Amino acid sequence: MEILLYASAAIAALSLLLIAIFVIIALKSAKKSMNDISETMSRMETKLNGVTAKSESLMEKTNRIASDVENKLQRLEGFSRSADNLNQSTNHLNRSFETLSSEIENPSRKYKDLMQKVALLTETVSRMYFKVKKEKEKHQDTSYPVQKELPSPRQTNY
Repeated sequence: MEILLYASAAIAALSLLLIAIFVIIALKSAKKSMNDISETMSRMETKLNGVTAKSESLMEKTNRIASDVENKLQRLEGFSRSADNLNQSTNHLNRSFETLSSEIENPSRKYKDLMQKVALLTETVSRMYFKVKKEKEKHQDTSYPVQKELPSPRQTNY
């Protein structure tokens, strides 16, 4: 029986030795896997830093573009308001011209009489003016003829 006890102790010691060897192999494998994961993580971190820097640069450009677009939209909005105001002014001016035109085309009785009197007065004044002018021209033709003077000779330096 003693031999069985020694044999079982030897088997237990051998089992413990095998367990220790397998644990060491497993730990070495785990250590290698951890090193691989660590390298992968450091490469990933390096690439992520590059991507982060580029995305920050892209974000800055996007913000500048957005600001520029907003400024241009504000200017365009002001231009649009000016164009709208100009359109309203043009419409008001057109309505005023249409109203004035219709008033001139169809004046009231009071203005028709006044316009007829003014037309008659201007016609009479112009006839009188042209008559006086004609008489004056006739008078000048019968008077002494106007003598024209010759131009004075130019002085030339020889």
